[in-house]
Amino acid sequence: MNKSIIIHEFKTISKSKKNILFIISLIVLIFSYSFLVLPTKKTPDSFNHQEVKQEIEDIAAIQKGRESRGATGFHNMAGRAIYAEAEYSYKIKSKLVSAFEDQDFIRFSHLRMKDFAFHGITSDELIISKSPFPGKDTIHLYNQTILRYQGYLEEKLPITYKIIEQKTALQTIQNFLLSSSVLAILFCAIYFSSDMLAKDRQNRTILQGIPISWYRLINLKTFVSFTYTTVILAGLLLISVTVLTILNGFGSFDIHVPIILTEKTGSFGSSLNDYNTLSMAKFLIMAFSFLPILIHLFIRLNAVLSLLFKNAWLVLMISTAILFSERIYFSRTLRDLFGIKISNFPQTYFEFGKIVTGEKNYLVNLETITYGKGILVLMITLLILEIVLYAVSRIINKRRFYQGI
Repeated sequence: MNKSIIIHEFKTISKSKKNILFIISLIVLIFSYSFLVLPTKKTPDSFNHQEVKQEIEDIAAIQKGRESRGATGFHNMAGRAIYAEAEYSYKIKSKLVSAFEDQDFIRFSHLRMKDFAFHGITSDELIISKSPFPGKDTIHLYNQTILRYQGYLEEKLPITYKIIEQKTALQTIQNFLLSSSVLAILFCAIYFSSDMLAKDRQNRTILQGIPISWYRLINLKTFVSFTYTTVILAGLLLISVTVLTILNGFGSFDIHVPIILTEKTGSFGSSLNDYNTLSMAKFLIMAFSFLPILIHLFIRLNAVLSLLFKNAWLVLMISTAILFSERIYFSRTLRDLFGIKISNFPQTYFEFGKIVTGEKNYLVNLETITYGKGILVLMITLLILEIVLYAVSRIINKRRFYQGI
């Protein structure tokens, strides 16, 4: 009987028009991003050698003017040797352009670190007024970038410009997991399971007569939704990696992913001593370890909501609202919610990539939002949800659910 129900549920969920259209939309989105958005996307690591060439010409012209005036010494008004600094900048930029044009990206990486150390790193995302700590965030970006470049050289990777721009398949997946877009993965679980109980109300006479307990039937439906979601996500990941590998290369599992240490050293993000690195392989394993828990959690949440509201669209809306609930209150200065540390709320860990790297800790200046704490909080949440589901399924039994009593 169990096998027959599972086969029936798999056929139903895989033939669902809404699911098929949603999957097609995701595939189109993947191809659109890979072929249209990513190739033209500029990152803090992108290098516009034509623009730098123009800067070199401008510096050379200014230097000639200083030489003609004899202004090559220490500048008392500025408090520093402007001519010497400009000369150093001229040499670094000239060598950078030469290395870039020669496609010598090992030499380019060495020179880029010197350039970053001298000029710093600028990013429009950090300069905008939305960042309450632009100076702190700029230093944070600098430290992460230096560690990443050091990792390329230490591991003796075959460095390409796509690796430097972080556009290879593995790096694109990594950056996706570190962005808020990662919530789309969890939305897939919500979308596919939102009607797992409600759709059966159209066949209530047949299903009421199935000789199986109500709670077990819900568990079987959960198993099918979980398996289907996992298979679809794995397929989408495979498509993404294949397309990105063809376009930009695969990358390497040895690429260093910067992480911020959870134990404060006093500066917490303003010094390289506050950082360490993980290999790309370890980062992906740790990040993806959150997925089975979160997918199962949202499917079980949908089961509870389905019993209570008996409407797939209501279930979809409420679950989606819970998924994005952190957006309502999140702030770089907020550390407590209703007198409880935000590290104790499950929604804090929905953007799980940031948990692995310590980025969430950095954003709110905490040290309690950790990988281990995240797994524990989500498991406790899942346990509570299981108890609630069992209780609700006893109150709203099969007869009451299908008859709408």
